[in-house]
Amino acid sequence: MKRFFEHKNLPFWILLAGGVGLMLRVWLMYFGVDKTGFIVTSHFAAVVLLLLALAVVVVVLLYTRHLLEATKYSFNFPESDIGGFGAYIAAAGIGLSSFVEIFFVADTFETVTSVLGLVAALLLVLNGYCRRRGIVPSLLIHLGLCAFLMVRLICDYRHWSSDPQILDYCFPLVATACLMLATFQRAAFAADNGNRRSYAFFCLTAVFFSCLSMVGWSNIVFFLSVVVWQITDICNLIPLSSNAVLEDDEEDYQW
Repeated sequence: MKRFFEHKNLPFWILLAGGVGLMLRVWLMYFGVDKTGFIVTSHFAAVVLLLLALAVVVVVLLYTRHLLEATKYSFNFPESDIGGFGAYIAAAGIGLSSFVEIFFVADTFETVTSVLGLVAALLLVLNGYCRRRGIVPSLLIHLGLCAFLMVRLICDYRHWSSDPQILDYCFPLVATACLMLATFQRAAFAADNGNRRSYAFFCLTAVFFSCLSMVGWSNIVFFLSVVVWQITDICNLIPLSSNAVLEDDEEDYQW
């Protein structure tokens, strides 16, 4: 039984929790509203959903605190076809959602955000190629992705800020923020300054909150792409001994 709760299995449990959370949110949206259409914050699904979100954040925080630093890129992101194809799928999803949104934009800022989404899709293709070949990607790839996510977050928040119900938008807001921070930490690995604790925490919380955000066609395409991208691009979750961390950077870690 202990093997099911090893660090390497944490992404599986986060996906499972995300699936449960998504069902709770759908339940809340369809059966937890009053006659005026407002969400009942005291509804059973709302309470359980918030408790689940808090529990997931705490569990991820507790698990990732054991990840001693190992900034060597090849240890954290070895050559991987799965990781590469995950980036390709994310490129397709983010590119598709951005392309469709271009035809429904209301102002120039939204147009710029959609165009940046198409650029982000191209950057993900490059990242996927690097991951499949085991090549350290350029720092600019992930900084470009981070910039797109920051602009998207600002663009979306302009609409969210007028919504009086925080449960309508809190999950995609947190998901996008966590993804942006995970992408920034991913860029740090390309600069030999990666932080496993921070990256793993933001990567896994982005996966969980993205699962909760998959409501509505556009959100389903975008956040499903995010889930595939992040779950296939997680860093090595094997805890290291203090001796292993102090080994020469030119030597591979042995297990």
